[in-house]
Amino acid sequence: MPDTDGKTIRLMINRKERVIPVDSIIYAEVTDKLCTITRKDAAPLQLFLTIASLKAMLPPRLFLQISRSCLVSLRFFQNLDESCVILTNGVHLPYSRRQKPQILTAVQEHLTRLAGNQDSAAWKQDIQEEFRCFDHFPFPFCIIENILDPIDNSQTNMFRYANEAFAALLRRPLHQLIGTAFASAFPLADPAWPEMFLRSAVYGESQDMILPSQKAGRMLRVLSYQPHFGFCGCMLLETGKQV
Repeated sequence: MPDTDGKTIRLMINRKERVIPVDSIIYAEVTDKLCTITRKDAAPLQLFLTIASLKAMLPPRLFLQISRSCLVSLRFFQNLDESCVILTNGVHLPYSRRQKPQILTAVQEHLTRLAGNQDSAAWKQDIQEEFRCFDHFPFPFCIIENILDPIDNSQTNMFRYANEAFAALLRRPLHQLIGTAFASAFPLADPAWPEMFLRSAVYGESQDMILPSQKAGRMLRVLSYQPHFGFCGCMLLETGKQV
């Protein structure tokens, strides 16, 4: 049963009651009615318990059922490929294909909540440190975060990092880009731009596209990839063709 503080659950294992911290649970799988709970920095636990019963004990915003027999913690989610959920400990867990939209939505909602709860100053510093190597990169480069609004299911693309070459190409001061929405910075942008951000940030697709840029006044070759789930990294190359 869950404890009243929501931070622990109580399980009967080998006729003894165990108090398990919720944050230590990475995932749980049921095989032949035996539930194995894999934990961070602790030995796995085994007991006879259904996934439905365990799920009812855990905070619904932190745990996601990805198949009939598997429950994962969103805190340890790393990525998603065509057949498996990939966790931060390197484990690949098969998911039900029909669950893919729900998995993507749950992960994005979780990331959005984290972004709202964390220290924004420290978070921005982390992004700057991670991509500082691109500060003097000769080609325009930026990091876009794809944010889901769970209320209306809309997507917002926010600039989280850009280098000076990116700002120069788009003829906009760098300090006016970081932390602003792509749509507000470029209201006349081709619809293919946000679609590209989504495909890379959420679905992990690396793309090579030729897209128009009203700001740059020409066609641009855009190479995009997924540096982290929910983020799209873009390098822009000039093609010489005018818009």
